[in-house]
Amino acid sequence: MDSSNPNPQNEAPPAGDAADPVESFYTPDPRVASLEAQLAEANARAAETEARLRQVSSGYRQKVEEIDSIKDRLSRQAAVQEEIRRGEVVESLFEPVENLNRSLEAVKGTAAEEGLRIVQMQFLAALHKLGLQEVPGVGTRFDPNIHEAIATMPVTDAAQDNVVMNVFSAGFRIGSRLIRPARVIIGALQES
Repeated sequence: MDSSNPNPQNEAPPAGDAADPVESFYTPDPRVASLEAQLAEANARAAETEARLRQVSSGYRQKVEEIDSIKDRLSRQAAVQEEIRRGEVVESLFEPVENLNRSLEAVKGTAAEEGLRIVQMQFLAALHKLGLQEVPGVGTRFDPNIHEAIATMPVTDAAQDNVVMNVFSAGFRIGSRLIRPARVIIGALQES
């Protein structure tokens, strides 16, 4: 026994001696290696399938958004077409309504006036159901988008400058579509 090493049992075995005792008990099973290979292949396929699923899901979301966008656009176009159609119907009725208004002026103060007023109110009620709105008139600021100035009237009050003073013929619109501008007389400031 060597006196320099107090614990002879902890000595490492010399190189070239017998193999590790744990390794001698373990012999790889070929079935385990096969199962590990199958597991790795299944994991790779699962990752591939998951990536493809994400891609398909993203494509599906994009198509749904495109379809929603198309539906919205078609809905807006249908609303515009409906507004145009109603405008055309109302425009076709303007001439009879204007003739009715002229007839009312001609029979003012007679027994026929009341009957014509009732017919006029029925016409206007039917046109309002189609969405007809009268353009603002007397007392509003002149707006060239909805008014047509046919004359000016001298005014001395600065607040009445460029204000509709009189409506010669009413203007109408349906929604945002102007059917006919109001023909108006506007105030023009006259300095003293």
